[in-house]
Order: sequence, then structure tokens, then C-alpha cells
Amino acid sequence: MDALVGLTGPPSETLLRSMIATLTHRGKMSGDLLLQSSTASLARLQLSDDHAVGLRLDRRGLIDDDVTLLVCGFLTRDGNESAGGSVELSGLIAEYRARGVAALSRLQGAAIVAIADETAGVLHVARIGAGVRTVFYGRYNDTSVATSRWLVASEPKAITSAPGYAAEIRPAAIAQYLAFSFVPGSGTMLKDVYELPAGHAVTLGRDASSELTNLFPFEEDEWDGRGDGDDDSHWVAESRRVISDAVARRLPSGEPVGIFLSGGLDSSIVAAEVARQHNHRVLTYAIHFGKHYPNELEFARSVADRLGTEHHEVMVNPRQFAPRLRQMIWHLDDPIGDPITQPNFELARRVSQDVRYVFNGEGGDPLFGGPKNLPMMMQHWYGVPREPGFREKAYLASYRRAYEEWSRVLHPRVRDQIDPERDLESILAPFFNQSSVRSFLNKLMAINIRLKGAHLILPKVERMLAASGLTPLAPLFDEELIRLSFQMPPRMKLRSGDEKWVLKRAYEDDLPREVIERPKSGMRVPVHYWFRGEMRRLAKKTLASRHVREAELFDPDRIRQLLRYDIEEGAGRYGMRLWMLMTFELWRRVVIDRDRTGVVR
Repeated sequence: MDALVGLTGPPSETLLRSMIATLTHRGKMSGDLLLQSSTASLARLQLSDDHAVGLRLDRRGLIDDDVTLLVCGFLTRDGNESAGGSVELSGLIAEYRARGVAALSRLQGAAIVAIADETAGVLHVARIGAGVRTVFYGRYNDTSVATSRWLVASEPKAITSAPGYAAEIRPAAIAQYLAFSFVPGSGTMLKDVYELPAGHAVTLGRDASSELTNLFPFEEDEWDGRGDGDDDSHWVAESRRVISDAVARRLPSGEPVGIFLSGGLDSSIVAAEVARQHNHRVLTYAIHFGKHYPNELEFARSVADRLGTEHHEVMVNPRQFAPRLRQMIWHLDDPIGDPITQPNFELARRVSQDVRYVFNGEGGDPLFGGPKNLPMMMQHWYGVPREPGFREKAYLASYRRAYEEWSRVLHPRVRDQIDPERDLESILAPFFNQSSVRSFLNKLMAINIRLKGAHLILPKVERMLAASGLTPLAPLFDEELIRLSFQMPPRMKLRSGDEKWVLKRAYEDDLPREVIERPKSGMRVPVHYWFRGEMRRLAKKTLASRHVREAELFDPDRIRQLLRYDIEEGAGRYGMRLWMLMTFELWRRVVIDRDRTGVVR
């Protein structure tokens, strides 16, 4: 998977190559892909040649008079291949001259686009569509040329690696991490380092200014209650057509592909389409955690047998991955407290022995379902409005991470800097208050797409697979499918408590009945048991009181209670909370203290 590295201001190839050195796992830089002007220096790293899936470009980089353009990833235009959907960079520059950054709103795909405009003195960076590719930016004081400049990269480590860069934790982000298990929105765990929201462009000026532009306002496509909304068969057929097209656009030709097959509905649908369309070997992979823990292997096997794929079952356990935990966190960059992250990392290492491209079923929940929607809908229908922010608080509690824990586990020095309304509830309030989205279910979907999808699901998968040189393919996060989800009546997504109704009807003849009818369960990583067994020693060592006191971020007494599985408030969810705390502490040592023990570049 290729990556972007760039900076604004006078050319500085030395700084650029210093940043590139941290991303060598993403590929090498070709000489003709170092594009320099007085406004910006841009480079693309790549692992393989340009026959990559979905590629519709005449070239990846172009300098045309006063405009420099570089693309990382693949692009299409409006999802319409048969009507001139390919993208030529010379034509894109011409369109940019006519329409400005809004010209990028017609692009789709898994890509980052950077445009340096000499005349305007700005650098535009766009994260196309749903945000399969990530990009970060931050301000840096470059003492070598006595100037301040913007740094841009696909991974934060390239920014924080700049000589003399002082990485500092943003206190509010710690509370956000505990509540969500990731840092939502444009903020990151680090002060003055930002993640570009999916479907947006940021314009970075020489005067240190930055301005965001929404290129993908899919909420405007919401069904208005009129037209052919009553025709269920129309939406079923459209869903199948759009998913089929999304898979077709991503399929590489002439080589095998892999599929992460969980045994759930979403990955099974993707597997059905890939198996039907692909002209080469299709390999499926299911993970489990050993015979002592629940698994979904029987459902994955059933799908693989039905589709005739080459199926592999991969066991993941702490004894395997504990020595590589720091390595995983170094690749992850911004901390993510979802325990499935490490199994994804381990599975990617195994799969990279067989294929270069891996399909997944990510996107089905944010677009068509997700178990957290049901309690929120019940409250919406039957709950009594209470104090201001009650929906925001209920949504945070529905995540079942550590929202109820943040005020107890944070050190007073940090806790006193947190305002829950400002730092937590305000992230969700714009979604609940937006008048442009009428359906409450669609408000929840927008949150899941804009926040969870773009800042948790897609970055997690992209970073974990890129660490092993793999390209993830997520057809259920396709832009056309996102639009379709909002164009259809909400009842097609949730009907009488049955989620993903339209997807089930679209593929009920292609998949085993038990996969269609089974309730959503999710990948259950047995962290609750690991921290009482295989991972107990590692957790106690990592979260030892001495380390916690020195950092002054968490309360050592509260952490000792969690390690003993002995708190008075509620059931505890000890495994989830300990995983989040332990991975955060390892992240702090790797990124802030720059302790790279166990990290191999």
C-alpha cells in the first residue's frame, strides 16, 4: 500500500527523506515521484508496480506550470466506469483550475490527493470518499531554514520523526480514547497533529492557516419519504448491484486474493461476490483464539464450503503476539483500544505469505446496522428526554468501553482539565442536532460512518495490513453504497428489530441460511480471560505503579483495583479496560518517551 509524505514552504529534500525513512514498510520512493515546488515538496512511497486494483490513472504525479498534483491510491470518477469514469491527472488539473478544490468532490476510491498551487500559495490535501486511506498534518518549526511549515503524511510517525519535533499528549484526547476506544474527529492523541476527516480536503496556507472543505456530503442524499420508497424489491436489487460493482472495481486481475472471513453476514457477502467474479484463486481466512474460547469457525467454514474457497483457520494467542505488541503499536501510531487490532495484525502477517490484496467486510455495520443502534433507537422511541446532552451521554455509554471509568481512572492533574460537555459530548452533538438529516437512525449511521468508520475501523485495518505490505479492500465502504444507504427508507436497514434487512434479502440465496438468520455477535476477543491468565503478568508489569506514578496520567490505585478485578461500580468490563490502558501505556512509551525496545523498522 502506497503512502504520501509532504511538506509546505521552501523545498527541503533532507527533511522529506527523514520523514520517508519512518515509512519504509510502506514502500520505496521512486525518483520521478519526488515533486518539488516553492509551495510544497511531495513524495509517494509504493510497494509494487502500478497494476494495483482499481487503478484508473494515466500517472501518479504531475507538474503543470504553477500546479503540482500527486495521487496515492486509486481513483474513479463518480463510480461510472462506462461513461468516462477514469481519471487523467492533466484533466483533473484543468478541472481544478476551473472549480478549485471542489473539483475533487467528483472523485471516488481509496486515495489521497495533494495539489500544490503556486499562485495561491497553498497546499490542498484530500482524503477521498469514506477514508480508506488516512492522512495526517501538523505544524513544525523547521530550524534548518528558520521557518514554520506544515508537514503531511499517511502516518503520524512521519510527522513526529522530524528533527526536534516535541511530541506532547493532548489531555482531552485521553478521555476521548477511554470513552470511544479511539480518538474521534480531526484531533489526535498529540497536540498540533490532526487527522484529516474522511471525504474532506484541508487547505494549508503559507500563513499557517488551515481550512476544511467537505467533499462528500452524503447526508444530503437522505430519502425524503417520496418516490419509489415503498418498493422493497427495488432497494434489494440496487443493494446487490452496487455491492457487485464495488467488488468489481477493486478486484485485481491475474493473481490470488484473500478475504478475512469472520462467519458474519458482511464478510460473507463480500466473499460471495469475490468468489463469483474473480478469475483466480480466492483464499479465505478465519481467526480463533483456541479451543477454550468461543469462536465462529463453523459459520466461516460453512460459507467457505458453499463458495468453494481455499479456507484457512489461524489461531491467535497472547504467547504468540505478546513479543510483537510494541511493534503493532508502533505501526498503529495513534492509540486504538479495540482488542481486535492485535489479531488483525497477526492475521495480516500470516496472509502476506499468500496474497497482496485482502478483502474485508468492514462497512456493513456503519451503513446498515450495528448492535449499538438498537438501544439508542429504543431510547429515542420510548425514553423521556432529560437533561441537555442525554442522547450524547447515552451514545457514549452504548460504546461499552470506559466512558463510565474515565473520571475514576484519570490522574487528578489530567481529570481537572477535562470538561465532559466540551471534550466528549460536543463531538456527538452536531450529529444529533443536524436538521439536514431527518431520520434518527440515519443520524446514528452518520456518526458511525464519519467517526467510527473513518477514525477507528478504516485506519485500524489499513495500518495493520500496511505493516505487512498488504492492501485492504473494503467494498462495503464504497461511496456509492454509502449514498444508497441514505437514499433508501430507514426500514430497509432496521425492520422490527431485524438489522441489515436489505442485505439479508439481497444475498439470502447465495449464503447458508444459518449465516443469514444468525444474530449479530461480533468477534469476541477473550481479553477478560487473558488478563486473568496468559496476559496477567504482562499487564501487571506494564501498568506497575512506578510507571503510572511517573507519567501522572492515570490513578495508580484505580489501576491496581482493575488488575485485581475488584471494583465496586458495575460489572467492571475489566478485560476491555485493561487492554485499553495497557496499549495506551505502551503507546506512550513508544511515541512520547521514544522507547523503541521491541520495535523493528
